[in-house]
Amino acid sequence: MASTSSNQETSMQVATRESLHIKGRTMKLEGWQLTVQVENPIDFISLAHHGCELRNFISYQDLNGYFKMLNGPTYENLVKYFWVRAEIYDLHTARLEEHEKVLIDPTLEGKTREELGLRPFTCTEIQSNVMGIPIFIIEESIAKACRREVEGSFEENLDNKTSHWVEVVNVTLFNGNKKGKYCDMQKEHKLL
Repeated sequence: MASTSSNQETSMQVATRESLHIKGRTMKLEGWQLTVQVENPIDFISLAHHGCELRNFISYQDLNGYFKMLNGPTYENLVKYFWVRAEIYDLHTARLEEHEKVLIDPTLEGKTREELGLRPFTCTEIQSNVMGIPIFIIEESIAKACRREVEGSFEENLDNKTSHWVEVVNVTLFNGNKKGKYCDMQKEHKLL
């Protein structure tokens, strides 16, 4: 029954032809020239058996759902078809698109994107299409696929020498060694 409703939705899209638009390649490569690296599932039980228990780290970061998703199927031909037609659509590209419309018809000067017949620009996205159906990937959809919140923070140009976290990180990762190196790390931290 579920496949019937899915087929009806697809039929309606095809019948209206609203979303069908065959997009040309944006890469000089052919799809068959791409190699898709399929994510291999991590065998946490085997790692634990060999003395490297990572499940508590993954659970603490609420990433169990993400690692379960990695076990799902990967459709390599679909991925290749998508990426050879993909392009970044950002604010600069949106402005160029508006400018192009105005160059074609100067009476459109000062109109909104909707009045120009364009989709509203909300955020940067990766655009492509598969079999004529447009596909948009945004930060929110990536976060949803990873089962994570979109929000987060990034601070750059921090003075690491005065941060109170330096000592905590050294104790945790390098067993207290202030000038810790990779060889000083515990096995779990090397794997992470």
